[in-house]
Amino acid sequence: MKTNTYINLFRYSVFNIRYSIFYKISPPDNILCSIFPACLTQSGRDIPYSISYKVIYSKAIIAALLISALLFTASQLSAQEWTEPLNIANLGGYSMDPDMAIDHSGVIHVVWSYRITSSYWKIMYTRSGDDGGTWDDPIDLLQNTDLWMAQPHIACNSKNNLYVTYTHDYLGWTTEGRVIKMLVFDGHQWSEPILVSEGMPGSHYNKVIIDNNNQIIIGWYKDGKFYYRLYYDTIFSETYCPYCDEEDNYFPVEGVVTFDQKIHWVGSSSSANYYGARLQYYLFDISNMSWSEPQIMVQDTVTDGKDISLNSSGHQECVYRTYPSPDDKTKHIKKEGYYWSDPELVAGVEGHQRYQQIVIDKNDDVNITERQGIIGDQSLVHYYKKDNRWVLQYIDNAYGLAFSKLIYNNDNLYCVYEKAWEASDAVLYDLFFVRYDIVTDIKKEKTIKATELKIYPNPTTKEIIIEFENNNEQHILLSVYDITGRHIITLINKNLPPGVHRTLWNGTDKNGKEAKSGSYLIRLKSGRNTVTQIVEIIK
Repeated sequence: MKTNTYINLFRYSVFNIRYSIFYKISPPDNILCSIFPACLTQSGRDIPYSISYKVIYSKAIIAALLISALLFTASQLSAQEWTEPLNIANLGGYSMDPDMAIDHSGVIHVVWSYRITSSYWKIMYTRSGDDGGTWDDPIDLLQNTDLWMAQPHIACNSKNNLYVTYTHDYLGWTTEGRVIKMLVFDGHQWSEPILVSEGMPGSHYNKVIIDNNNQIIIGWYKDGKFYYRLYYDTIFSETYCPYCDEEDNYFPVEGVVTFDQKIHWVGSSSSANYYGARLQYYLFDISNMSWSEPQIMVQDTVTDGKDISLNSSGHQECVYRTYPSPDDKTKHIKKEGYYWSDPELVAGVEGHQRYQQIVIDKNDDVNITERQGIIGDQSLVHYYKKDNRWVLQYIDNAYGLAFSKLIYNNDNLYCVYEKAWEASDAVLYDLFFVRYDIVTDIKKEKTIKATELKIYPNPTTKEIIIEFENNNEQHILLSVYDITGRHIITLINKNLPPGVHRTLWNGTDKNGKEAKSGSYLIRLKSGRNTVTQIVEIIK
């Protein structure tokens, strides 16, 4: 496969040994003789060595150039770029607190709060069925005419049902008070609001997680304590408080579920025994409803900006922000056995970092996003590890940026965030979306067999036919990228039955513009498998 790729990349190269200028560039003949003495004769006959060595030398130079070009191309594949920021709300005004989930059909779902007045906010929702290329018009989930509805979160189960939790009456103006409620989408319609924190006015900062058995875990805080309930098949469990008997206050914030029905949480704690908040690790075993003793992960004082992810070994890795500001720093740690590694500095020379998020991709590479800078000049940035150092990549820059949400799904990073601009009398925030495709390590991807992905004609002057065999009914994503990894067009993004499938790419991008001459990556994702082929367009 690698050899064929190299040949395809340079089949129509301008370098041709017969006409190359390097044919006329060679070292002195005596040096050539000392390097290539075996080439003085050919089939027992003397040949002009000054010609034969120059040809050999020229070919050696060309080979070196081709190898260098290939290495350069490979290095460029690692220099991926995020897609252009796309406004997915287009509401003007003030949108905040976005959350995002992707269902098992690849549909992206986003919820957020939208301000009507200072004390009147709605919960909005939108979705994209084409990997973030286009978005539905936002809808108002609650149709409320007053009150502040805040802090929405969204999760999706294996049946593609959606669960949205939120804080009802954030200011606590009603007799019911500030409570946690939930909406359920069964694939056809949204439910009426369901009360979660029953009999607990003053509840806030909710979180929703779904385990491997489609059981819903909803957590929230009240009076410095963490509470949660389980919800399954329209039935709620009782309300639990795992650390209510402790003198210290414990706050699980973000959690990930493992195959053995355990939720690994990262959060914080406060105590009279130490100053500020400490970073804490919590383990919830769902099968026996038990919580571990909280574990202090580092001695740093921390604030908001905590997140957790799992690597391929199932070990936890976290990002967090130290306190106080403006000397705050972004740090990364990972669990090694029972203990946690020493903190590793990711960013923090100038401080002003917030909204840290972490995901670990298919290559076991750590990806961290955060907001940097002060109001008036802020950037959303992406850090990833390369050659044992953190590399910074800018995603967006604006007057103001806030509340980013990062997730990893099907070899893509997805990020939704608030972006601000100055109006005549206010600062307005809208929601923006970006995507980053993990095509950095083609050499790590599955080797392609001709029976799995066929492309013809290749090279082509315009159109190509792409043929592949699907062994099972599953979601298929077929996309085209240029050689730098920039997304060109999505050809298929849906469930397909078993069998042989063919589709046509007419050589245009998603805007209908003709692709330029060059090499392009045809990338097929089927289930958890990914295969990539190179096609050349010659004009």
